[in-house]
Amino acid sequence: MGRKEEEFELFWSLLLGRKVDKKKARMEFVKIKTNLSVQELASRFNSLYRATSEERFVPHPQRWLKNERWSDEVSEKVNGEEVYRDGKGFIVSKEEWEKKR
Repeated sequence: MGRKEEEFELFWSLLLGRKVDKKKARMEFVKIKTNLSVQELASRFNSLYRATSEERFVPHPQRWLKNERWSDEVSEKVNGEEVYRDGKGFIVSKEEWEKKR
């Protein structure tokens, strides 16, 4: 197993929600070009999953990878308050988040 395949297995193991079309997702994963770590990619997918009210509206991992959805801005709310995350997925203050924009 090559490095990209090993990274994919880690990515897959970290995902929340429906894990379907693993073979197609692996094919997309090995093609992507990003400076994000495997953990950062999974964190961004999981942020979308948590922010989406119904699981059926979350794209399958294969489609999410193919469409480079990791670059999407995802709005999260906890107890009605907006949650702000830095580029690595860590929660930060609104002020810190606005400075990075």
